[in-house]
Amino acid sequence: MPSTPSTGRSATVPAYCCGSTPEPSAWDVIPTRASTGMIELPGTYPFAEGLSAVVFLDFDGTLTPVDIGDTLLCRYSNAAELLPAVRAGQLSVLEYYREVCRKLRATPEELAAAACEIGLRPYARELVESCSRHGAGVAILSDGFDAYILPVLRTAGMEHLPIACNLLRWTGSGYEPEFPWAQQRCQLDCPAPSPCAACKRAALLSWAPPSAAVVYVGDGMSDFCPALFADVVFARGELVDWCRSRGIGYIPYGDLFELRQRLEELFRRRRLFQRYLPLRRRQRAWVEE
Repeated sequence: MPSTPSTGRSATVPAYCCGSTPEPSAWDVIPTRASTGMIELPGTYPFAEGLSAVVFLDFDGTLTPVDIGDTLLCRYSNAAELLPAVRAGQLSVLEYYREVCRKLRATPEELAAAACEIGLRPYARELVESCSRHGAGVAILSDGFDAYILPVLRTAGMEHLPIACNLLRWTGSGYEPEFPWAQQRCQLDCPAPSPCAACKRAALLSWAPPSAAVVYVGDGMSDFCPALFADVVFARGELVDWCRSRGIGYIPYGDLFELRQRLEELFRRRRLFQRYLPLRRRQRAWVEE
């Protein structure tokens, strides 16, 4: 079982800030919760004990109208050539990211500007505010990179949310990807065709308070694994087909306005509670890991 969460980010575990400037000093360690624009690393517990529910949100394709990561890596690198192999399970996401980041030809400013031009879906901020009003914690779990996630969230005034994702370090002449949430177990038994670089399952299990109901919202392959451990799953896209094939209950949604309405209804009717099978999976994972 995970350690008792603190009320803020651990002051002893470093969180990195992705700089929008080419100076390596933009990657100084930020030790406290007071700073914004931080990525949580394993060992941090952003939620206080006693929350009744935690809502985990995928980023690309869920909070955003398109997969921003794929869009940028196809535009500025050779992702279009490699994505079919990833989807077919012939190339791991780790291998894919290392290759496309090696050939990435864009400055951090260009990546940030292109990402912010796409931005978030309508009602993203209202969704988060609604969850907070009902006393639920909210976090973002992504298999993408901080280099474009943070600028988009800053623009929307949502950079305060806990985020688990991959890191993209600018050296001044190129990029070095870092994968703090990569897990050996995920590489061995991830239900997705290609194991993820950032294991959302690991973040969910680390951050979910033992007594809280767990809500997961996603749309793609990297969301398969965490959906197994959620009490309530909101799904669209590929996640719908996967949930059906596995007999996992889910609630469909079309856009974030509808998602907010459905969540608010669950809050009002007090229908967000821990369910037996997902809770047992979480408990088993806590013991095994």
